[in-house]
Amino acid sequence: MRYGKTLAIAGLYSNLFFLFIFTLMHFIRPDKSIAGSFVSEYAVGNYGWLMTLGFFCLATGSLCLLIGLLNSIKASKTAIVTLCIWCTGAFLFSIFTTDLPGTPPTPQGLIHGFSALIALVNLGISMLAWGFTFTRNDNWLTVAKTSWVFGGLGIAMFIVFLFSPPSLRGLTERILIVWDVSWLVLVSRQLYINSI
Repeated sequence: MRYGKTLAIAGLYSNLFFLFIFTLMHFIRPDKSIAGSFVSEYAVGNYGWLMTLGFFCLATGSLCLLIGLLNSIKASKTAIVTLCIWCTGAFLFSIFTTDLPGTPPTPQGLIHGFSALIALVNLGISMLAWGFTFTRNDNWLTVAKTSWVFGGLGIAMFIVFLFSPPSLRGLTERILIVWDVSWLVLVSRQLYINSI
């Protein structure tokens, strides 16, 4: 594959840069509760541009991974469509900022919220679907079962996030985000290894 290595590196470092910004925001925005505030709230107010940049890095890294995977392995429609939905949702929740608690809902806040929820559930399904795809290719066997574990637990974490009390929803969301991005990093790393 001609651009496989470049796509893998772009995907890997974009997702790692998102994790760096995500971690940094917890230190430079201590006004937000880790347990009760959504990560998206960092994109509003002081240093909001930085969190928005982080979300764009996540979306770009995911798109690089998707293109790299499509150029390196024959995948099922479910795997492709769900990862496409994740990428689209990631770009949408990057562009449209959330509404802060206590403020009236806005169209951009609704787009942000719905796109994030749809994207997150589809990423969990995508992990499972790509796990099945990886079993059919010797170069990807090492991440097949890991992908199933990530997908199964990712969907479970999404459900826990949805039904967690408001005082803990920020914490459960952060755990889910770190889990999901870890899968993106893992698969981007494997894409890089396979492209060498």
